[in-house]
Amino acid sequence: MVSVKSHVVLAAMAGVCDGKFCFEAAKAGAGMVVLGGINFDAETIKAGLEIKNRGRSEFYVELCDLENFLFREVKTAKRGGAPVAVNVRVATLEGLLRAGELVKNSGADALELNAHCRQHEITQLGGGQALLLNLDKLKEWIKSLKKVLDLPLIVKWRANVVDDVALAKNLDSLGVDAFHVDAMKPGYSEADLEVIRNISKKSKVFLIGNNSVTDPSTALRMIEAGARVVSVARYTLNDPRLVGRLAQEVEETLQRRMWKISNLNFG
Repeated sequence: MVSVKSHVVLAAMAGVCDGKFCFEAAKAGAGMVVLGGINFDAETIKAGLEIKNRGRSEFYVELCDLENFLFREVKTAKRGGAPVAVNVRVATLEGLLRAGELVKNSGADALELNAHCRQHEITQLGGGQALLLNLDKLKEWIKSLKKVLDLPLIVKWRANVVDDVALAKNLDSLGVDAFHVDAMKPGYSEADLEVIRNISKKSKVFLIGNNSVTDPSTALRMIEAGARVVSVARYTLNDPRLVGRLAQEVEETLQRRMWKISNLNFG
């Protein structure tokens, strides 16, 4: 069981959300922090290096070093006092099962499967956002992972790639513990709150809403649409403590409005 500490959590950012960054966010008041994304098979590790070489932030960790890296970074992050999830990028079932074992052994509180990354080097392997386009494979992978994973499972995906409600229903039927939905709408600069609203109406799975949350008003609009909590990423890029400040402002606003707050547990 994961008990999220506040209504604002830190989303993963490749090459940024290491143990220290997550620790600072958690210590400041983030409800949960997501370490990563981390690549867990040879294919995505190679792709990550290619992404890094063209100037984007990435974690480059060899297979043989993953166990020690995860243990060290998760331990550091957990000192902040918030639950820690690990965002996992894979192109193979073997990599996903490896991730399940290593994430569990690291002491993390949850595993987040990345069906969100849209970098070409990852999607051309069938990983990241490309998983949404192969539902049969995604379902088989989740079934296999659930057999061996003794941790809550989050699936993070980008909205408006496939039918989000249908996807949510499928993932719900597989026992996924939480959805983390980037409510991106192509051509628009604001979050697609209708996606959040529709998913929350059709599924009772714990829903983390993401996209364009930068202040209490945008956070509250997403919560009002049906997200249990919201996540922020680039907003905190220069200062991980910003997530805590935002969380405090959101909690104070909810209390002033006498909002009926249900528990923030999943898993």
